[in-house]
Amino acid sequence: MKTRVGRPRSEKSREAVLAATHALLGEGGRLTFEAIAKRAGVGKPTIYRWWPSLADIVLEALLSQADAEIKVSRSSSLRDTLQDFLRQSMQAITAGAGTHLRFLMAQAQQDEAFRVRFREKFTAERRKVLRSIFQDAVERGQLDKRQNLDILADMVFGAMWYRLMLGHLPMDELFAGELAETVAKLVQSHAAD
Repeated sequence: MKTRVGRPRSEKSREAVLAATHALLGEGGRLTFEAIAKRAGVGKPTIYRWWPSLADIVLEALLSQADAEIKVSRSSSLRDTLQDFLRQSMQAITAGAGTHLRFLMAQAQQDEAFRVRFREKFTAERRKVLRSIFQDAVERGQLDKRQNLDILADMVFGAMWYRLMLGHLPMDELFAGELAETVAKLVQSHAAD
């Protein structure tokens, strides 16, 4: 295992960097190491030592927000559990995470190494939560065990991210309910075949 050289991370400085990143993205300004360092009150070398890229800072900021804001409450209904997950996800997106996600998606298209980190640290974890919702429905008999859970996850996240990227329609509670209802009806009709 590789040991880290230099001073250990200061939690206070880490939190200041993440808060500065949230604020700068929310203001719509140009995100740079210099701007983050100035807003956070830390030196640029500190940031360069702890994060390999701006995208990695944004990713850590997003992860801290996602962990804090999205807690899945399980119910006996696939539709209700899915709707709760989607409602919380969309609330986080409209509360600022959407800006982070658009930034990260753009960076992932330009940097293959970062795309791997983004997929492993964020999208794979979100997919795992969604797949567990579907797996619970399989175990309750609400979803056919032959159903491809990865395709269902792609459909749900595809609809969300399409709206996020294009902004053609709102990401709100109504959309969360309609998407959950559509998926629940789709899998129920498939189970009836």
